Amino acid sequence: MNIYKANFETKEQGTEYLLNIGVLVETDEQIVFSKDTAAVVYIGKVVKIPATYDADGNIITPAVYYDGFAIDVMSSKNLDFGEFAVYPIEAAHSFYGYARNAEVPK
Repeated sequence: MNIYKANFETKEQGTEYLLNIGVLVETDEQIVFSKDTAAVVYIGKVVKIPATYDADGNIITPAVYYDGFAIDVMSSKNLDFGEFAVYPIEAAHSFYGYARNAEVPK
């Protein structure tokens, strides 16, 4: 099984790319996994610097996010994410049975 981490400008751009490379397929107006896709996780915005809060839970400083919209994919196919591939030092997500920070080779 291959694990891929990708970052797109928007969720819509990511979904379109996954459709184009065969990770997702559209049938009967539904988008579903292809037979080779085990999982697609729409991570979304990834926190770069967490927000800080006061004792009452009010935000003192808002969170800072990395640019883009992150999507993780688990597939039996060898895929090319090209410019969208990312290699995070601290992964925001892991798939069951795979170490969180050892998922993607550099």
